[in-house]
Amino acid sequence: MPKALRPRRILVTGAAGFLAGPLHLEVRRRWPSARVTRTDARPGPGIRACDLLDPDQTRRLVSACRPDLVFHLAGTASPRPPDELWRVHVTATIELMEALKRIPGRARVVLSGSSAEYGAAAGMVTERAPSEPVTEYGRSKAAQTLAALSFRHEGLSVLVARIFNVSGPGIPASLAPGAFAAQISALGAAGGSILTGNLTPQRDYLDVRDVASALADIAGFGQDGGIYNVCSGRTVPMREILDRLIAASGLRIVVGRDPARRRPVDVPRLAGSHARLTALNGWKPRIPLVRSLADTLVSCRCSGR
Repeated sequence: MPKALRPRRILVTGAAGFLAGPLHLEVRRRWPSARVTRTDARPGPGIRACDLLDPDQTRRLVSACRPDLVFHLAGTASPRPPDELWRVHVTATIELMEALKRIPGRARVVLSGSSAEYGAAAGMVTERAPSEPVTEYGRSKAAQTLAALSFRHEGLSVLVARIFNVSGPGIPASLAPGAFAAQISALGAAGGSILTGNLTPQRDYLDVRDVASALADIAGFGQDGGIYNVCSGRTVPMREILDRLIAASGLRIVVGRDPARRRPVDVPRLAGSHARLTALNGWKPRIPLVRSLADTLVSCRCSGR
């Protein structure tokens, strides 16, 4: 964000989700004088309930907080029917943008995108790679990006954070490290066995706290209309993710395969380049994977999952 433009009113959607907690801490650190409104379909402490699929609720929310900076994190990474994915990602985004374009000023929106928009892209993927999603989730996120960017022609400033795989404290069991950690946490001191799907795919993992600092950098320094990969720049096999979690647990664990846990479409390898993001303000990943996964397991055990 240009130095002359400092956010006074910030809106965070999807505030009950995995990314929102670390982002809220980062926002408070960077813009301590800004008024922050957090919203989610589910109310909670400090979180205002709003169903973004409801145009009236969304307009009332936006009119009340009049944000000049928005982090749009609302969405789902859990398996959902295709029509629900499109409603949550595309329809809700359009309703939010329609409400934002009606308030005075030019709101700046940072959209939480996904590496799934790239599909099975080979090599070190840059933002110049075509969007060729191979899953319904990826297709809905690609459509969300297109819908959001189209509102630049209606007076909004829109930027896209294309986030790769994420680990760290608070991760839900719908994501692989969270599913592994939940099974490990359920075992007793004697250890036991857990079941997994395909462990051969290689993924680019980044800690959720590094994602939060990247989102703030994109908001603060990104170019209007820009797409920025948020990633570590290296891949690890899913087997290594599991092995590191097992090592952190200190338990003797036998790993079995469950064909029912295999994904219908599993891209063999996906890695991104964060050079464009780093060029903004020097951002780099700071939390090593081994620490991120250890923190993942600790948070899972503390939450009782």
